[in-house]
Amino acid sequence: MSLLAAISHAPLLADGAMGTQLQLAGLEPGSCGDLWNVERPAAVQQIHGSYVDAGAQLITTNTFGANRIGLERYGAERRAAEINRAGVELARAATQPGTYVLGDIGPFGGFMAPLGEYGTQQIFDVFVEQAAALLAGGVDAIIVETMSAIEEAVVAVQAARAAGAQLVLATMAFDRTHVGPRTMMGATPEQSAEALVQAGAAIVGANCGASLDLEDFAEIIRAMRRAVPGVPVIAQPNAGQPQLTPSGTIEYPTDPQHFAAGTDKLLAAGASIVGGCCGTTPSHIRAVAERLRARRAGDGRNLTDA
Repeated sequence: MSLLAAISHAPLLADGAMGTQLQLAGLEPGSCGDLWNVERPAAVQQIHGSYVDAGAQLITTNTFGANRIGLERYGAERRAAEINRAGVELARAATQPGTYVLGDIGPFGGFMAPLGEYGTQQIFDVFVEQAAALLAGGVDAIIVETMSAIEEAVVAVQAARAAGAQLVLATMAFDRTHVGPRTMMGATPEQSAEALVQAGAAIVGANCGASLDLEDFAEIIRAMRRAVPGVPVIAQPNAGQPQLTPSGTIEYPTDPQHFAAGTDKLLAAGASIVGGCCGTTPSHIRAVAERLRARRAGDGRNLTDA
């Protein structure tokens, strides 16, 4: 069954954070997690497998920053295609029947002109290269994620389609402001959804957003659904706002049970796909999977209770 057909039957569950899990596995701050696809593949595959075991139906490749420009700072720009193909292979090896693999494309790591030095055509070519490698590896769809500038997100979606992607998901990262959720560059959920769909995205949504709670995400989902009626929406919140501990480590305050309870608000707002971003773990995804199973079973529990 195609991904679009599957979400027309019931909400699907995406995986959680990759970066958080890589850090727990030993990735040093400032190091390149994408390189682990070729340097520590067993660790990456184990993370994917833990999300599959937790009940995730959509597994995202470990390729968030694996574009040529992003890899330049690690001297690995010539390995972009290799790293992306390896990322797909590792995700695919961890899946089960009925699990979909999403090829992950994040921001290229700079600013487009006129704010930065990178032109539209240059960024388009970089994203085409990455998308082509992910598609050659055999992903089921491309997900463009954690974008703050509509212009960059649009270019990434268009590049994925130009590379041959039949299905593109696209999510923006928002912050809480006094006038409602906005991206770092000031775009509203409505503006974002309309631009992403016009660019060729078939599923739109929001992820990350350190200052947002689950009710904020529900507001974003409702706004996007009003802007693009009939277009499926995906929501992947953080596990709360990151907090620096006295020992210097980062912790996320929302535990799995409260996170899972909060996703009911996302489903009520109309989300077709729910999952997690920074700070979420296989335990968070397992808790959501349990609530989704109970929801499908109709066992009478009040799933809105935290």
